[in-house]
Amino acid sequence: MSTTDYPQVGRGWAFPPRWERVGGDGTGATGATGATGATGSVELVTNNGAEHVGEALVLLLRTMIGSRVMRPDLGAGVDRYVFEPRTSEACHRLADDVRRALVLGEPRVIVDAVEAVPAGEADDRVDVTIEFRIDRHRRPTSLVVPFYLAGAS
Repeated sequence: MSTTDYPQVGRGWAFPPRWERVGGDGTGATGATGATGATGSVELVTNNGAEHVGEALVLLLRTMIGSRVMRPDLGAGVDRYVFEPRTSEACHRLADDVRRALVLGEPRVIVDAVEAVPAGEADDRVDVTIEFRIDRHRRPTSLVVPFYLAGAS
């Protein structure tokens, strides 16, 4: 899937941000810092469309609530669940936080379902399955994000 499949998604900066420096002669500069005519550009993500949105969702989920000065309600703060026991209540709260973050923080997607369940034999992992659509006219897509918790069930 490409940007032509999802024109509303567009392209964005790679994370973490990386700068590509180009010398004054148009070639990749390996010369001294401060070379005359040297320019640079920010590196963009290499994938487009649904893959780009999936990366954005993971970044949104890993963002701690209150860490963005201009948007203090942005993020899910899933890292705070690292030391939670693997109980059904913790899974329910995790799924609820993920759903809230996606609905409030990512307007490009329509969230159909969010489910957090203990991951089978792994005593310290909870799998969060997010079913979403980029717009109302596309087929559903899923993203499974594993989170490791300290306590056992």
